[in-house]
Amino acid sequence: MMKIFEIEKLIADFYEGKTSVDQEKELFHFFETQEVPPHLLAEKELFQKMYSSCNDIEVPTHLEQKLSHLIDSWEKKEERGPHQKRRITNWHWISGIAAGLFLILSMGLYTHLEQQEPVLTDTYSNPNDAYKEAQKALLLVSDNLNKGVSELENAQKGMNKANKILDEQISQ
Repeated sequence: MMKIFEIEKLIADFYEGKTSVDQEKELFHFFETQEVPPHLLAEKELFQKMYSSCNDIEVPTHLEQKLSHLIDSWEKKEERGPHQKRRITNWHWISGIAAGLFLILSMGLYTHLEQQEPVLTDTYSNPNDAYKEAQKALLLVSDNLNKGVSELENAQKGMNKANKILDEQISQ
């Protein structure tokens, strides 16, 4: 059984944010089971309300990590200062104007240098030769696509392994 002066010390530590979860549970247990002196009735009411509402709250997973990341990103934004923001804004304006000028110039050059459509002619007089060449070209395209697909499958397997490892690390 704790003495009143120890409880008062724990309450003072609690208000300063220096108590552990176990110490807070000790305080809650004290206010639940012991007869409380009149000068500590306000604290008793506070602890009863605090712990009765805490049981109803579901804390999302990784909340602390997300909040820490958010605070760090705000801190980085504050470190930049107003001059860096102004420079970035100026570059946005300059790049927008340059893109607009490029678009206007390219459209003007396209209409000015517009060429006549080329006339299509047959390259083979024999349809069987044309068929064989088309078949060769399609087989070449098919082989290259198959190589690309197999590389993508290997990359996907690697990504799946990396995602699995990340998920395991995050869940810990």
